[in-house]
Amino acid sequence: MHHRKTSLLTLSLVLAAACSRTSPDTVPPSQVSTDLPATNAKPDDPAAVAVAAMPEDAKVKAPPESMTNDDEIFGVLNVMNEEEIRMAEYAKKWAKGTRVKEYAALMMTDHGSIRDRANETRDRLGLRKTDSRLRDDIRNDAKQKMEVLEKVDKGDAFDKAYIDMQVDAHAMWINFIDTKLLPHAQMPELRVELNNFRATLDRHYNAAKEIQASLTAPKS
Repeated sequence: MHHRKTSLLTLSLVLAAACSRTSPDTVPPSQVSTDLPATNAKPDDPAAVAVAAMPEDAKVKAPPESMTNDDEIFGVLNVMNEEEIRMAEYAKKWAKGTRVKEYAALMMTDHGSIRDRANETRDRLGLRKTDSRLRDDIRNDAKQKMEVLEKVDKGDAFDKAYIDMQVDAHAMWINFIDTKLLPHAQMPELRVELNNFRATLDRHYNAAKEIQASLTAPKS
């Protein structure tokens, strides 16, 4: 037990250091909607309207031989989805509670769909998935989380650790989209993807918070 507490404390310090390099504020968003659109819903974003109205030959195309900010953003989206799927597969196998298992299954389905759709958009635009400091920080963060999760005793402690990590990760990623990705996204199609992704992260964050409250509530 002492070893687990020490490991979780160490992870907290590592995440704090990583976030200090990538974002000045990774606390949960102050206003997270509780009535959010489904994953495949199109957000009411001016970029979505603009893209739909454009003739095909008028849409912005990035030269494949040149790196753009959008290349890096697609790289960040890719690593978020890949790492979330990897952790969810592990959690679905080892979680004890039904709600936690169902949540992990939802992460696999939603992030798999988002990954595939983002890849299709990226390929159509002729963009790559370029490495960046933010992408590396997210990958290292996920690696640290997995190392801790693999050491936690299976059962109630595992369920709580996984859900706690999900709350923290989704809050941090929402902040990254708002402060680091959307402000620099150039192509309307990418802005649509980011707004769709943010809506999904909001729903995941709220669902994880509900499960977290049920896991930490005192038993009567």
